[in-house]
Amino acid sequence: MTDTPLNPLCQQVLSFLSKDEFANKPVVLAYSGGVDSQVLLHCLTQIKEFLIAPVHAVHVNHGLSENATAWQEFTKQQAEQLGVPYVAVEVVINKQNQQSLEALARDVRYQAITDNSAINSIVLTAHHQDDQLETLLLALKRGSGIQGLSAMQDVRSFSGNRVIARPFLSISRKQIEQYADAFNLKWIEDESNINQEFDRNFLRQSVIPLLEQRWPQIKKTASRSAKHCQQAQVLVEQMAETDIKHCQTAADSLNIDLLKELSKQRLINVLRFFIKLNNKLAPSEKQIEEVIKTCFSAKEDKNPEVRVGNYYLRRFKQELFITEVFSDISAWQKQFTIAELLKEKVVSLPDNLGRLYFSSNNQHENSQKNRFFLAYSDGEEKLKVAFKHSNPKCFPDFRQQRRELKKVLQELNVPTWQRKRLPLIYINEQLAAVLPLFIDKDFTANTKKKCLSITWHKDK
Repeated sequence: MTDTPLNPLCQQVLSFLSKDEFANKPVVLAYSGGVDSQVLLHCLTQIKEFLIAPVHAVHVNHGLSENATAWQEFTKQQAEQLGVPYVAVEVVINKQNQQSLEALARDVRYQAITDNSAINSIVLTAHHQDDQLETLLLALKRGSGIQGLSAMQDVRSFSGNRVIARPFLSISRKQIEQYADAFNLKWIEDESNINQEFDRNFLRQSVIPLLEQRWPQIKKTASRSAKHCQQAQVLVEQMAETDIKHCQTAADSLNIDLLKELSKQRLINVLRFFIKLNNKLAPSEKQIEEVIKTCFSAKEDKNPEVRVGNYYLRRFKQELFITEVFSDISAWQKQFTIAELLKEKVVSLPDNLGRLYFSSNNQHENSQKNRFFLAYSDGEEKLKVAFKHSNPKCFPDFRQQRRELKKVLQELNVPTWQRKRLPLIYINEQLAAVLPLFIDKDFTANTKKKCLSITWHKDK
């Protein structure tokens, strides 16, 4: 162990990683090769003798620049020279309407890091004080609330048991550049950083220098404001946790009558927290107001819904549900003879609904969770899997007489949007089963008929 004093930036990183909460956890550096991450990589090599857990670097090649391949080679060489295990991940970004390229790149980058890190990893990023000011100003531009104005946290939860940690958040870009010069480091200069069409670059190059001329301490004071907002956000979420325990009926639903007992401010707070718990993007103020107006004020026999980005908030039976945006699968169907089906064995369902596995079964058991037993007479009978129906009369095994399918689904309190996503099994065009709800009595497995086993493996 050397007696040479550590550089202040290295000491900052060491102190940060020495927290009890980080003990023995593997460290993963999100390594772009820019000056910030280059300095952080170098710091990690300077303190490696003090670290117990392993360190490795992940470089994500977004393929957005003609220099992307050269950058990947540079980062590989730098990691090898410094003796840090390294992996490069090439990703594809599919540009989507109403989503910024920066946000899409961030999402695929974090997914790549998740896929290449242990579940309890500390994911280090090199965000610094200048980045914090930019993030705060962007939040102001968007009209964000306390959560947005909290900007970036030193440590936050991430996928699995991982955390994202930012040891440089109190360090300025100038300090980082001084470190790089002192150690003669090389780094990548991304040509897109000069493109002021990107809001962050515009702030960095045209706005923040003017602010610093007038208020030299603005980066520090902005960081302090972000900390205050983070503390306020903790209190706001603690209140939301108390309220949601009173109102929540399941992970994806809330009781509307109980929500109505809250003040409007607490109601909005609970809705935002509920959406966050379900890992969805935060709604705008206008969208929240639309949800309250549409889902809370409609007549009780109505089932209104509001789309918010890539999810829906829907009301059914005085409960508010959060769901994905589902595709129209009414035209989808597959048809086989039962003999063909027993050879194929599997039918893949549309829109992430999973797969149905078919096999012969002579035990004539009662249907179990996700496994169902269906009687048939002959292997040449036609079996069809579909989602569309013409409201046939059916004879569920729990009823004493036949009734229209729509009425049965109403009796079972199946939410309206889920009624269109139930696999329907027809044998010779007669409805034999509605999965996972019931087997029609005409097709209940018994010792006098052959038995077909159906197992539904749902996608997570």
